[in-house]
Amino acid sequence: MHNKNSAMAFIVLLGIVSLFSDMTHEAATSIKGAYLLILGASASTIGFISGIGELLGYGLRYLFGRLVDKTHNYWGFMILGYAVDVFAVPALALVHRDGWIAACVLLVVERIGKAIKKPAKNTILSFAASQEGVGKSFAIQEALDQLGAFIGPLLLYAVMLYKYGDEYEVYNAAFAFLTLPAVCTIAFLLFAKSRFPNPEAFEPEAKTEKKDSFVGKKSFYLYLAGISCFAFGFVDFPLVTMHL
Repeated sequence: MHNKNSAMAFIVLLGIVSLFSDMTHEAATSIKGAYLLILGASASTIGFISGIGELLGYGLRYLFGRLVDKTHNYWGFMILGYAVDVFAVPALALVHRDGWIAACVLLVVERIGKAIKKPAKNTILSFAASQEGVGKSFAIQEALDQLGAFIGPLLLYAVMLYKYGDEYEVYNAAFAFLTLPAVCTIAFLLFAKSRFPNPEAFEPEAKTEKKDSFVGKKSFYLYLAGISCFAFGFVDFPLVTMHL
């Protein structure tokens, strides 16, 4: 079993991974609606693709969560998910001027990458959190995550401010720039894996052996129905940026 200092180091490392990951895809989120418009996509297409992406990004988490529980291949799913997630974003720089279909596919693939990585990441983070405290551990993660979400669009603004060319060339350069945080994401993830190859060792053995089956209650399904209705009222952010 790892000690508490190791657990905190592991939590911070995963937080740094989240920071660079969010720098990549939150920066992309801030401009992808306008970029799709430049490439020739209509407003209805942008709204539809954004919705499909979110549906797959959240809906597939159940499937990959079951696979993670069955295989215990935490690092495998995390590395695959992060690679798909962060590298689908700078790949948008390779799309031709009228290649809105290819861009839409990449944006959906990016959301699928998030579905692949998220269950594995939350699971191994919970192992370390058993030593440091769940609230504290996830607070550190969220703080670094949101820091990346702030820095990413800010850096992208600077890139777009000083890049000369037409709209397509400026946006193209912005997505190409996001290769840098994408590479940093994978580099820190691989470093974390090399330092902590067995993150389940953070959690007491008695807990890791415990297997509980999920039992849904009426209140849970009522809650799901409520937040589903709430989500129907959202206008997706890429559609907002398309107009602005």
